[in-house]
Amino acid sequence: MNIIDIKKLCFEREKKILHNIDWQVGKGQRWAILGANGAGKTSLISTICAYNTPSSGEITIDKDTYSESNWQEVRQHIALVGSQLRRQISHSELVIETVISGQTAMINYWGKPDKRLIQKAKKHLAMLKISNLALSKWGEISQGERQKVLIARALMLKPKVVFLDEPCTGLDPAALKNFLTFLDKLSENKSIGAIILCTHHIEEIPQSFTHALLLKDGKIFDSGKIEKVLTSKNLSTIYKAKCVLRNKSLKVL
Repeated sequence: MNIIDIKKLCFEREKKILHNIDWQVGKGQRWAILGANGAGKTSLISTICAYNTPSSGEITIDKDTYSESNWQEVRQHIALVGSQLRRQISHSELVIETVISGQTAMINYWGKPDKRLIQKAKKHLAMLKISNLALSKWGEISQGERQKVLIARALMLKPKVVFLDEPCTGLDPAALKNFLTFLDKLSENKSIGAIILCTHHIEEIPQSFTHALLLKDGKIFDSGKIEKVLTSKNLSTIYKAKCVLRNKSLKVL
C-alpha cells in the first residue's frame, strides 16, 4: 500500500523547477532524498505539503488527492520539520507550548491549553527523552534539542508522513551523533507511515532507512532500494564530480 503517490508532478516559479515527478512511497518505508543545490529537494517537499502550488500532476497522501480533498485538513497529518518552521518560533515561547501548538498546526501558541493537551505534550517530550526542557524557552535550548522538540510537536497529530528537511544543519559533531541515533529509533515507530529525510550528506542517513531518491535538475535521476541507488556512479552524476562511496562515507575527488 502506498502512503504517497505522485504522478507527473510539475512545479514552476518563473522557470520550471520540478519536471514530471513520478514517485511512490510505501507504508513503513523510510526514504532519503539527495541532490545538489538547486536539484529541487526542498521544492518537492514543499509542493507535497502544499506550501507550493503544483503547476500540474497529481499528489495523493494515503487516500486523499490534492484538489479533490481539503488539503488544509490533509496537511494536519503531514509533519514538516525544517528551518522554515524553526525560524518562525518566538525565542520566548516555552517548549511545552511549542509542542502543544502542533495540535492545531499553529506557530507561536496563544491561549490556555487544557490538561489533556498538556499531558499529551508531556508524553511526547518523555518519549523523546527531553521532559526536562518542558519549561525552557525556545531561545535557550540547543539546535539538536530544537529538532527533537519540533518532532515532538509533529507527533501531536499522529502524522501519516514525517518530512525532515536537512534536520542536521548546524549541529556540532557530538549533537549530530546523538541526533542520528535518535532518528534511527524514530524510524522504528510503526505508527508513522513514512519518514522522508532530505539531506546533502550520506553520513546523515540512518542505518534503518530503506530507500533513496536522487534528484538532478528537478528530475528523478534514480529511486529505489537504498543499496542499489546509492552508488559512486550515481552520486558522481548528480553532484557533477568524481565521488567514491565506501562504507557510507563519501569522498569527492
